[in-house]
Amino acid sequence: MVAEGGDDACFARFELAEGYFEDDAIDEAYAELDRLAHEAALTDDHCTFVAELLAERGDLEGALRWYDRAVARLEPEDIEALRGPSGWMRMSSVMVRGRREVRRRLGLPVDVTDEIAPHAPLQSPPVDGEELRDYLESGEAPKRVRMLVFQRAERAEARRRWPQEYEAPDEEYYPAKEQSWRELAASGVPSIRVVPMSVSQLCELAERIGGSPTDSRVKVRYAETVAEQADIVWPPPRNGACWCGSGVKYKKCCGGVR
Repeated sequence: MVAEGGDDACFARFELAEGYFEDDAIDEAYAELDRLAHEAALTDDHCTFVAELLAERGDLEGALRWYDRAVARLEPEDIEALRGPSGWMRMSSVMVRGRREVRRRLGLPVDVTDEIAPHAPLQSPPVDGEELRDYLESGEAPKRVRMLVFQRAERAEARRRWPQEYEAPDEEYYPAKEQSWRELAASGVPSIRVVPMSVSQLCELAERIGGSPTDSRVKVRYAETVAEQADIVWPPPRNGACWCGSGVKYKKCCGGVR
């Protein structure tokens, strides 16, 4: 892929650098990033991926250099769009917010680019699958969704108790969830949170309110009882634990879904 050049070569060099970091081959990793910096096809997306990787590793100064490379690739119309009322929905807003946070952690004063970093509007209440479909069909993207999910161990128990409700095997269920959330993000939903469900707690709630644990309305009530501190922000960091509860890094698990 590197030899073929273009966009794929940039992503390939990023993956190589990330692999070197994981193998503690630090010099090789930075050498690969230096080669990436000179790729003709380099975009603000590539720069942002590197900046996020370096920030995650604690190299804030290196991260800021890559964020600055990303900012330099923004066109005037991109900057103007970021200033608009829907600026928070643009993919470039992730980059400028990330840059602002790195600068804050470095103790640097606010600069012109920091000032255009948009803030998402106040978040909306949780919505279930039916409400979400209504939102999207109306052309109105919700500001936030909280999606109830059984992580792997709990889903095994749910399938044991209610096999007809949870027929899909894990190898189909989790990739389908991942793909649906990517589509939500692409449709303009700025904040997606995963709410891990407990079979025992769901059953307790259903018994208390006189409903069925498999009823969607009971599940929505369950989401309302879960503190937001327990939510998992989707997508998690590439090197963070996968949201599905596999114990594997996100990039090696659901984050690798194509």
